[in-house]
Amino acid sequence: MSAYDVVVIGGGFLGLSTAYHLGKAGAKVLLLEARDIASGTSGACSGRAQVSEGHLDALNIRLIVEGMERFNTLEEELGLGFEWHRVGCLCLIKEGQQHLWNAWNERAAVLGKAGIEVEMLDAHSVKEAEPHLNINGLMGAALSTEGLLNPFLFCWAYACAAQRYGVVLRAHCPVTDIQIAGRQVVGVTANGERFVCGKAAVMCGAWTPQVTRLAGVDVPIKHTHAEAYISEALPPLLRNTIALADFYETIHGKPRAISVGVSQHENGTLVVTEAVTMCEEIHGWVSAWGLGGMASDLIRFFPVLGRSRMLRSWGRPTSFAPDEEPLIGWLPQLDNLYVASSMVETITAVPLISEWMAKDILGEELPVSLDIFSPARFYQPA
Repeated sequence: MSAYDVVVIGGGFLGLSTAYHLGKAGAKVLLLEARDIASGTSGACSGRAQVSEGHLDALNIRLIVEGMERFNTLEEELGLGFEWHRVGCLCLIKEGQQHLWNAWNERAAVLGKAGIEVEMLDAHSVKEAEPHLNINGLMGAALSTEGLLNPFLFCWAYACAAQRYGVVLRAHCPVTDIQIAGRQVVGVTANGERFVCGKAAVMCGAWTPQVTRLAGVDVPIKHTHAEAYISEALPPLLRNTIALADFYETIHGKPRAISVGVSQHENGTLVVTEAVTMCEEIHGWVSAWGLGGMASDLIRFFPVLGRSRMLRSWGRPTSFAPDEEPLIGWLPQLDNLYVASSMVETITAVPLISEWMAKDILGEELPVSLDIFSPARFYQPA
């Protein structure tokens, strides 16, 4: 029977990066992943390190600003490239959306004070910034500079770096039981093998409630089902990532909705997102209405892409808490079970938040309080 200081459950962005920092700090760490590394939502995302579309409180802005700074040296630190590069992002505002234009002007002012430049462009300037874009029906756009990376390589870079610090990675190792003694997690069973642990951390996105129930705790995480596809490699066509400025308004509370966005990666492929469905089941299916709707909207904005071919499509869950803030911290029902899920701008925050979470798990002092993300906010005091 093997014993570890910390067992991390989940082989995506949060689990791998936190395991890396735990191992770097000298902890004996085991990471368990039910399928392949990056096989869940982390590997299914577009690879955007967003800067302008998230929450505007001081903590989230700090995660964006300092997280982006960490990317300047992160490939060197981890010892593996993940196709990181800076790219513009155009959040499109349609005609008749004056309220949205006003809201983004206010957002630009707040972000600008924090050093995140957001420029408001009229339709003519949008055309100059993105020559192939059909600007008919557009009022303008908000332009910012964000990042783009390969999400599989990003996960793999953290996985390889973690292993160099002694972290044990076990893929295809689904957790089937969590043993409790009093208010303590004392062991985790996966693939019929029991692992003794001093602490456990559940970091598996929409699958988090399934895992915490093994410890007798329900966490209030829900999810939507998001679909995307990737194109064949194309000549350079897009100068910027394209998104709709009303993405969250478009999908919020809808049984199903499409808010098309597209990025062109360095290999020429387009990652096109996303068709969103409200559902209870976690699955990887795609729908005819989703793929067709995304393709139709994309061609409306970029007629030049009308003959491009789709190579692969997928669907994955996107988790969220009821108040749409991250869920990060110790579960109040147990003394040593940590959870982290439902980040707003996950990739951007990962280099910084994972270091903070590792410190939190090890009982070290943090440079900032994470109390606003604490799971305790959803539970009445005993």
